Amino acid sequence: MKKLLFMAVAMVAIASVVSAQDVAAPAAPAAVAKEESPDTGFSFAATMDVYSAYVWRGLVVNDRPVWQPGGTVSYKTGEYGTFSANAWANFDMTDRMGHTQFGGLSEIDYTASYAIDVGPVSLSVGHIWYTFPSVSDSAYGTSTREVYATAQYNNDIVNPFVKVYYDYEFADGFYGNAGVNKTVKLSDQISVGSEVSVGAGDSDYMGAYFGTDGSGLVDFNAALFASYSITDHISVGPRLAWMSVLDGDARDNVDHQDLLWGGVNLSASF
Repeated sequence: MKKLLFMAVAMVAIASVVSAQDVAAPAAPAAVAKEESPDTGFSFAATMDVYSAYVWRGLVVNDRPVWQPGGTVSYKTGEYGTFSANAWANFDMTDRMGHTQFGGLSEIDYTASYAIDVGPVSLSVGHIWYTFPSVSDSAYGTSTREVYATAQYNNDIVNPFVKVYYDYEFADGFYGNAGVNKTVKLSDQISVGSEVSVGAGDSDYMGAYFGTDGSGLVDFNAALFASYSITDHISVGPRLAWMSVLDGDARDNVDHQDLLWGGVNLSASF
């Protein structure tokens, strides 16, 4: 499985180089001033999600309500892609997990990423730093770090995607996720969508997070969602999702093998 995931990363990298060469435009004459693209400059996005549970890659981190704020600062370079920095947090709304400090704060993640569209294919790479505040004092729990690469083919029918993550600190292993998604705009203000995906991990990843031997399928996920644009910058909508742990040994080692969960997404962008 690890070899397959290495091959997936390599294929994404090769595809991005080849596609970029195919669509590269000739340089403009030096004497002609190039106008700045309207798709350049800084932007900011903020999210506030309220869910009935915190579910992550087949693991039910908390089966009680949580709220999860996040913020992203991005710089668009036009045809050369977008650089972004993101901070995201999880707050437990009950004392189910014993996280009573700082309003139930249990996790803060930081992500640096780069994304670019090459024709109909959206590519991205990035680094995630996961941190976990301690339950009872100001110290932090064990953190971990990941690098990742993703690719999605955008078209009018359905958008297939693949994502590969390498946890190089805690698990020293790979997790991959592949699936399809589609969003349909019903009006100027309302859109609906769905997504289905399957995740898999190598033996190191499965051992670290599920206590099993050998690689295997991790999780199946299906989701329905909608969005209503309140203004040009603010939108809100529901999300309903189903998660099922696929690996037989992993199912024996987790408290929740299957879970129906959902909530409300609120987002703003400027």
